[in-house]
Amino acid sequence: MSQEIQKSDYEAFRREVWSQKLNAGLNKNCVMLQCVNRDYQADADKGTGQINIVTPLEVATGTYTGSIDSYGAADTEKRTLKLNQSVYFGFSVPDINQAQTNIGIMDAIVDKAKKAVETAIDTYLFNQFENAPEDNVMGAQGSLVELNSTTIYSKFVTLAKILKSSGAITPEKQGWVVIHPDIEELLLLCKEFTSVANLGNTTVSNGSIGKIAGLEVFVSNNVGKNTDGYTILAGTKDAITYASQIKKIETLRAQSSFSSIIRGLYTFGALTLNPSAMAVIKAGVA
Repeated sequence: MSQEIQKSDYEAFRREVWSQKLNAGLNKNCVMLQCVNRDYQADADKGTGQINIVTPLEVATGTYTGSIDSYGAADTEKRTLKLNQSVYFGFSVPDINQAQTNIGIMDAIVDKAKKAVETAIDTYLFNQFENAPEDNVMGAQGSLVELNSTTIYSKFVTLAKILKSSGAITPEKQGWVVIHPDIEELLLLCKEFTSVANLGNTTVSNGSIGKIAGLEVFVSNNVGKNTDGYTILAGTKDAITYASQIKKIETLRAQSSFSSIIRGLYTFGALTLNPSAMAVIKAGVA
């Protein structure tokens, strides 16, 4: 292979174009990314793979009687958000210039890479449900909450009540729930379910199919179903914080063809900062 061909190939590659396309697609369509906060993403953007988070635990209060004798010291907790999860993607293109100038081709390529990354993110973030307090969990293995189109609404009302009782849902902080398509089928047969078509001017997030019991409903085929039944996760954005980096994205020439290979490494991590802002149903479908 001549140096001229290799040089031309690398010069044609625009790393920031592919990175922006991938991030934009994830932020718009990845279900669990709609349900977490990104408060520490700016630190991740600086290249750090470990973010120290200091949060207050308790703040002293009291009745004011004309003077304050002591303020005390606010206890704090230091926790670490580690970007220790990673997923790679790679694909070959005959002509990088053509791929970058043809929007249809580029979008199709990035979409395939995005789907692989989405699955990893959805699974990882959804599994944070294991950090939910025991009192916030309905049902258990061997004693699942049985759902059907008649009972599902009342169970979701209880799910929302748990989050309101813990102080997670407030007039300023709305709740969400993530379900598997099998559970969605029950919702669509539930007369109390408000679909997007009936929401009027109500604003919903990307990927939301509507609301039930005040919870915005998201559906993902990546999570929520296992051999024992279904897991339904509800919460607010205060529960989990998430940060990510596209660690590397690069191009190289294929050895056995005249194509070019584009490959990338996406790293991410999450931390459950407020477990009480999550509630879970361990369910079976009747």
